[in-house]
Amino acid sequence: MTEVRLHDVELVPERTLGGPTDDEPLLGRLTFGWDVLPADHEDMPAPWASHVRAKPDREFRHLVLVCSFRPATPAGKGEFRHASLGVALSTSDDGVRPVARLIDPGERTRPVAVSRTGMKVTVTTGLVDVGLDKPSGGEPERNEWIVRGHGASQPDPQWEFRRIKGFPLVGDHPVAALVELVPGRLNTAEVLVAAEVEHRSWGIRRYRARLAPSPHAIVLAR
Repeated sequence: MTEVRLHDVELVPERTLGGPTDDEPLLGRLTFGWDVLPADHEDMPAPWASHVRAKPDREFRHLVLVCSFRPATPAGKGEFRHASLGVALSTSDDGVRPVARLIDPGERTRPVAVSRTGMKVTVTTGLVDVGLDKPSGGEPERNEWIVRGHGASQPDPQWEFRRIKGFPLVGDHPVAALVELVPGRLNTAEVLVAAEVEHRSWGIRRYRARLAPSPHAIVLAR
């Protein structure tokens, strides 16, 4: 199993019209890490390994990215509501770019209980009694996404993260891409994270963190 070392990330508040101008960066709430693995390593998912074997004349890397969202603290109040992680793949030649042939997850879900409470109306002797009618038995469940990926076969894949009922946006959230490299070029990946933090008093605050910015982008192949 691949182990990724995580590093603290500073989340910088976005400046918006009408918003506060004295917001401080959010510290200690997000950690991020990555690893670049060869296409033949033992943890490669079987469908990805089959894709690589079917194209022996091409070169691939397995890019693993992990965002870890931490709960609110006295120094960093508010709950994560939504976040996104975007990857821009590029080379030393502006005319060609690597491509994320496969991404994981396309969608990661969790079961959420669905309320079946309905309205009950009773009419007796000219009086109308309106109340709630809740069927007996356990509540049904449906799956709702907590992580959703976009951009397979594109040079700029992106993942969204969100909280849902019963599942706050906390803990480790790994994502990955099988990147087809451009041969003979310096292949890199630049990452941008944006997050929304909701506070009872302040409302929603938006933050951004540019991870591994150029010239310190993640090097996939030289």
